[in-house]
Amino acid sequence: MGTFRDSIYNIERNSKSAADSAASAARSSATTTRAAQSAATGAWVGAGFQAAAAFQSARTARAAEELLEVQRANDERDKLHQFAMWSQTANGAAFVAWREQAVRLAQLLRNRDAEWLSAWARVIGRAQAETSEDEKRRFLRHPARLKQTGARIAAILSFVIAAPYAVSFTLQTFAANTLQLNKTVGSYTYEQCLADLHDPENFLINEADCEAISPHAATPAALFPLILFLGLGVIFVVLRHIRKRAAKADLTVPREAQSRIESWGFDPLAVQRGYAPYAWYQSQSANGYADRLMQLALQGHISYPTQSQLITLTVPNSWPPNESYPVEVNKVLEKFLSERPQLG
Repeated sequence: MGTFRDSIYNIERNSKSAADSAASAARSSATTTRAAQSAATGAWVGAGFQAAAAFQSARTARAAEELLEVQRANDERDKLHQFAMWSQTANGAAFVAWREQAVRLAQLLRNRDAEWLSAWARVIGRAQAETSEDEKRRFLRHPARLKQTGARIAAILSFVIAAPYAVSFTLQTFAANTLQLNKTVGSYTYEQCLADLHDPENFLINEADCEAISPHAATPAALFPLILFLGLGVIFVVLRHIRKRAAKADLTVPREAQSRIESWGFDPLAVQRGYAPYAWYQSQSANGYADRLMQLALQGHISYPTQSQLITLTVPNSWPPNESYPVEVNKVLEKFLSERPQLG
């Protein structure tokens, strides 16, 4: 009975203490609020409150980030817990055992892919080294000869420069024709224009007006540059056409490319980086095999595959060496055949 009373006493004492603490905190908060309101009349106090507000905002943002991190950690823990429980099942245990072997096999296949491409890179380098410099130079220049980009740009620039001169020539010709028409109908003659031009009281007529209606009117100034740039544009167009036709008719570069293909089985000057004419494995089903293994190995703890969904683990058969293959390629194939990777 005494123990029960002591428990009640402790509960009441703790409740009273909590109530006193809450009241004290409320009084302190009220005091702080009144002090802040009283001090808010000073500019320095306003700046202090702004700093406090910014600090409080930063604390709130940080608290939200920490809460998100905790949630993520809990999610990861739950996933790990679920995977640990699933790995104790028949499907889970089979996946765990399969995954370790699948990763090793995928690494082996990717290493072979790298060795294969490296061997072909050495073959291509040797073929390029044995190709003459003149042949390389003709190959590199051939696309430019077919396009003739320089002549095309020159022709376009010539026509663009001629355009404003054409507009100016049109306007000058129209003005001259209009004045000549006025002269013909007798409204205003060249002689009258000269007389008005020399009149001391004249301020409307200038020499250009009189020359425009002169019986021997000068040629518009825009005509000569117009003819020049139009002529250059036409010349560049014709020149480009002639050069393109000559480049297409020249069979030197295509014949040399065909000769390289007959010699090497490919054109060493035309291949792209990472080129290999065929894969090191015989079965086409092995194409992308390593990627499929790694995808399932990395996603299995989320997708929970069944035993029937696990990809069969096997090393693809490589091609045997052949006398028609380059030396570098045969060495790699011999190495692949000598290896006996063990699975399981």
